Amino acid sequence: MKNEFKIPFFLLGRFMRGSNKWTLSLVIFLLAIAYINLIFVNSLFQGVISASNQQVINTSTGNIVITPVEGQEFISNAEATVSRAEQADEVNAAAAETEVPASLRYQVIDANFPVIAIDPEQESRVTNISQKMIQGSYLKAGDTDQIIIGRQVTGAQGAQNLSTFEGIQVGDKISLVVSGIPHEFTLKGIFYSKFLEADNRTFVTRQALDGLLPDLHDKASNIIVRIAKTGTEQTVIGQLRDRGITGTFNTWEAMAGQLTTVVDSFITINALLTTVGFLIAAVTIFIIIYVDISHRRQEIGILRAIGIKGYLIRTTYVFQSLVYTVLGVAVGAAVFFAVLVPYFWVHPFVLPLGDVTLAILVDDLIGRGFGVLLLGIASGLIPSIIVTRAKILDEIAGR
Repeated sequence: MKNEFKIPFFLLGRFMRGSNKWTLSLVIFLLAIAYINLIFVNSLFQGVISASNQQVINTSTGNIVITPVEGQEFISNAEATVSRAEQADEVNAAAAETEVPASLRYQVIDANFPVIAIDPEQESRVTNISQKMIQGSYLKAGDTDQIIIGRQVTGAQGAQNLSTFEGIQVGDKISLVVSGIPHEFTLKGIFYSKFLEADNRTFVTRQALDGLLPDLHDKASNIIVRIAKTGTEQTVIGQLRDRGITGTFNTWEAMAGQLTTVVDSFITINALLTTVGFLIAAVTIFIIIYVDISHRRQEIGILRAIGIKGYLIRTTYVFQSLVYTVLGVAVGAAVFFAVLVPYFWVHPFVLPLGDVTLAILVDDLIGRGFGVLLLGIASGLIPSIIVTRAKILDEIAGR
């Protein structure tokens, strides 16, 4: 009985040594491609989802957005609210934003891009707009007649608004039209976050707003809260409420708007492509093993004729397919980590929602690797069962 268990390993060694080295290399290469296809597509889509989520958080909403309670237009005592929010344990920073009821005018062009009044220092702690300046410089406290605008406002390629300020340069004059009265501002800088929704905005300081509309002093349209760990938003919202902060609390996911629909579509497409990828891997492995077994039918018939039981032969081919898939997965993983991941870190996909690199989810990579191994076992078992159930004489005769 003990010797029987050695037979599959003996036959496996014999089959592997007798295999053509080029054929073996091709088999491993095809299996590696099948595994790379599975993990590349998923990593790409996860990268898109991660990039879109981070762009929303980093450029626009932070983790939590506090808006006025229903029926009110503004949050009163904005600075005190920001201070209380920053005292919560899990809060890194908070900042008040006030949307200015104004339109923009450059030369003879009028446009309705959002104009937002901010405290530059506060804002730089909750969003990364201050780090995305491509021309000029970011706002400073005390800039009462300066404005910065997003790249989309300049009429850059891909701009969604037809009324843009094409050709505008740092130092040019822009008018903020409030209640029909123009107020002249100097363009201090242009930012480019690579996120269309963020690059469609303009910013002035809260001091500038005080000069334009004194009634809006210390009032905010919303307060952005940045927390230590994404995913704990509901816990932090509870802490903010416990501190007496009133308002409507929204997570970044709720504020993402149409982008949520886009992300959901990517998740659905990813699931479909993953299913197709597994089917392709299953068919690839099955064909490889089936062709190999078909070429060895006479040899299998002789083995059965001399008394080697069918289940031992089937076990041999299961082991053989397992060796193939283990080597294929190992080679595929090596190519993925050594070639593809570094390449796309240096040359990311450029999409309207930002630069996208490959996301590395270790649990998912391992899970898909085990999935390919299970496919390999099944693909080796099925054709070996078919062959070992045939008549011995037919196998020897190659019929």
